[in-house]
Amino acid sequence: MMRLGANEILRTLLAAALLVGAAAVTVGLIGESGRLKGWQTDLAELNDVRYGLLDADNWVEQISDILDRRIDGFELTAENRPLIKRNVERVLDRLLEEIEDYQRRRNSIGDSWAERIEGALRQEVQDYFLDFDELRAKVPVYAEAILEELAKPGAKAEIKQYLKTSIADLATSTFSRTDRSAFQAVLERHDCANAMSCQELLASRIERSQHTVAVQAIAAIVLVVLLFLTSLYHGSDLSGRNMLLLTAATLVLLAGGVLTPMIGIEARITELRLQLLGEPVLFQNQVLYFQSKSVTDVMAVLARTRKADLILVASLVGLFSVLFPLGKVAASYLYYRDVRGLRRSPLVRFFA
Repeated sequence: MMRLGANEILRTLLAAALLVGAAAVTVGLIGESGRLKGWQTDLAELNDVRYGLLDADNWVEQISDILDRRIDGFELTAENRPLIKRNVERVLDRLLEEIEDYQRRRNSIGDSWAERIEGALRQEVQDYFLDFDELRAKVPVYAEAILEELAKPGAKAEIKQYLKTSIADLATSTFSRTDRSAFQAVLERHDCANAMSCQELLASRIERSQHTVAVQAIAAIVLVVLLFLTSLYHGSDLSGRNMLLLTAATLVLLAGGVLTPMIGIEARITELRLQLLGEPVLFQNQVLYFQSKSVTDVMAVLARTRKADLILVASLVGLFSVLFPLGKVAASYLYYRDVRGLRRSPLVRFFA
């Protein structure tokens, strides 16, 4: 009898040790899952489409680089000079037509006869001093002068600077500036000099953390399974202590399931490639949406909306994901041990 009593004590101590181990591993799992979610959220912020595809500065940078390369690669030679000259002549001729047409339309506008007479006189003076037919006849001369300027050593640098300034001014006047406060906060939080180094750092941390989470989850399940096998070693007639340990182990698993992320949603553009002047404009890993939520996170998000229908959904999620499982675990213990005759309670019997 003494030997059996000693074996029972050893089994109880082993089960208690397994329970403590499972609880400790689950606490670590919950903490590591929280860190993993934070790193994933930060990485998604760095790759957010607002700072890439939807940021005018990125377009300016890529287009400027393409123009730089195209201008650097441009050389005025005897072979391409006639073709370039014809193109310049077409542009100049078209420009003169636009100017002449604009002048005539402006001088013909007037609400009163006095304004119309003034416009007609102004047109006569312009026609006298500015002969567009004569200007068109000199287009080849002007084109040749432009080509001579392009051949000068400093012309490329001046053209590149002008185009960069023009593109930047156009982007500034057309698009609003992107708010990068959240982006900068991520860089500062991880002490990163730039986005690329921070992305590499976070990707490395996420990979290690995912491995740790998987190991911790498997360890918690294995410890609880061993706890059940140890408690059931001598058949289905469980003592009060063993039943209490099994109930606690079940609650440990429930806490792990409720407090760790249960759903992750991510929408991203893996690659977007456009062609400009024969060169690619490329955007990669553009995150449109990212969320990683546990059951409790989902409930909190729904409740914060303060909308009746979503609060109802949050209540139902809490009811079926938290309260009902807790009720089932508690009722199972009460039913098995028949505490104070509660086995006959309809509520206990319903849950158990």
